[in-house]
Amino acid sequence: MSPLHRLVTTLAALLVAAAVAVGLAPAASAASTSASQPCSSVRQIGDRKVVSDLGMSAFTVRQYVGWCRDARGSAWMNFTSVYVWDQYHVRGFAYRSLAGVAVRGEPETRGFTTGATRQQLSYSTPVRTTSLCTQGWGKLSRAGAETAPGLTTLVC
Repeated sequence: MSPLHRLVTTLAALLVAAAVAVGLAPAASAASTSASQPCSSVRQIGDRKVVSDLGMSAFTVRQYVGWCRDARGSAWMNFTSVYVWDQYHVRGFAYRSLAGVAVRGEPETRGFTTGATRQQLSYSTPVRTTSLCTQGWGKLSRAGAETAPGLTTLVC
């Protein structure tokens, strides 16, 4: 791994940790925006996945576990982040990131969100899936096309 790649991935991880620790405002509509809900004691689980598109690294998917709040109270929950790399972002595509938590054996992701247009860092909604086998899931949608999906390693 090149020093530049290590630097970018380290900065992305720090941005995610800082944003989660500060607790971005909850999404008004979980299906249309992707701001993280306030969580504490956040840590990454599983290995991240870097996905390429158009011959370059396009985005990184990570899965986290943290102490989060939802309508039922506080609990340990899983959520996913999608970080779009600068080299992809500066190309000017009108992309939107899609993020969710894939549960083994289920056809749909949980906590699915769609980020705002050209939002470089977005999160799925935290979901109560810590007792299940999960993977962070993400992809980008742009101009009627979609990138290949990215899945982190399976965590049980």
